[in-house]
Amino acid sequence: MSIYIKVILFQVLIILFPIFVYHLFFNENELQRRKPHSKLTFILVFILILAMSFPIKFTEDFVYDFRIIPFMISFIYGGTIPGIITGSILLIYRFIIGGEGFYVVLINYTLTCAVLIFLGKRIEAFPKKKKIISITLVYWANTLIVMLTLFSKNQSEQIPFMLIFYTITWICLMMVVFVIENINQQIEIREKMQRDEKLNVVSQLAASVAHEVRNPLTSVRGFLQLISDEENLKDSQRAYITIALTELDHAQSIINDYLSLAKPYTEELLAINISDEVNKTVSLMRSYSNIQDITIESDIQENLYMKGNRGEIKQILVNMMKNGIEAMNTGGILSVRVFQREEEIWIEIIDSGKGMTENQIKKIGTPFYTTKEKGTGVGLTISFQLIHAMKGKVQIHSEPGKGTTFTIQFPSC
Repeated sequence: MSIYIKVILFQVLIILFPIFVYHLFFNENELQRRKPHSKLTFILVFILILAMSFPIKFTEDFVYDFRIIPFMISFIYGGTIPGIITGSILLIYRFIIGGEGFYVVLINYTLTCAVLIFLGKRIEAFPKKKKIISITLVYWANTLIVMLTLFSKNQSEQIPFMLIFYTITWICLMMVVFVIENINQQIEIREKMQRDEKLNVVSQLAASVAHEVRNPLTSVRGFLQLISDEENLKDSQRAYITIALTELDHAQSIINDYLSLAKPYTEELLAINISDEVNKTVSLMRSYSNIQDITIESDIQENLYMKGNRGEIKQILVNMMKNGIEAMNTGGILSVRVFQREEEIWIEIIDSGKGMTENQIKKIGTPFYTTKEKGTGVGLTISFQLIHAMKGKVQIHSEPGKGTTFTIQFPSC
């Protein structure tokens, strides 16, 4: 029995030590972890091989180790491809080890793999508490299959030991989950602080410059309007003045955007019917989309309420939809979906445009960054500020050539 305890403690060390090293020295974000050659995938494969190399041998055909931990973590925090890589290495190495138990592992882990692929991004989007419950259910379902297999193989004497071992494994799995969730939280806080600091400096500078430029523009516009009232002007001269006034108005609009960067959002948030606001904005944007030969399709759940500001909600939606339409140039479909999921209202704006790379997605929302030729990079920055001010979140999913999905999540009321 003391040998079993030593091996179990060694298995715990094999799992936790590399994970703590990863926590201390490698701060990969979600996108980096999803790459097959990520540091997390490398560490999980290392843990898997090490754990399977020093198992507890109950019989020659049945061995126990912590292999399920790197297997599940690779799917949950790495994604489908890293998960399949880890699972494939697990099965190959188990086949090399040999024994009748290989076929039990093959069936069990194939089923678990299918479940984890099916759950996929659902688990990723869950809050921490629900994520832990989901991981626990998958884990104990895997354990149940092992238990039923042992009964079918007349190995019922292993059941008490198996339950104890799998309980310890589950505790170790939860510790790994908490460590990685802590890493995620630290990365999120650090990125938010860096973004807010950069935004504050840039917005104050932009606002001060824009304020100084607006005054002479106002004077120029006034003098042009006075000149246009002259009766002895030629038609061509009036046309030139009209063009100049239009361009001044465009410049004024851009300056107002820059000034909005530094505007504090202190207005009281009131309960509003977000379904009605989205419907109104869709109707408003149809005329603009028709010019571009873009079709807007909407699927809006009725009577959804949130706390916010009507004017700012409209500004966010117009900005997002306009960007989606412009991303498709001419032709295409813009889909707008609004629905409630648990205690949150989800707004999805999906275009079939040129899409973005991972690097572009990371930069979206930072001041003055834009993927458009004539864009200023201010519109989305302001939209993100407004969303965060209303306690909302933004997620962006995009693939080059396949389009982009903006998902906005607001707390419902």
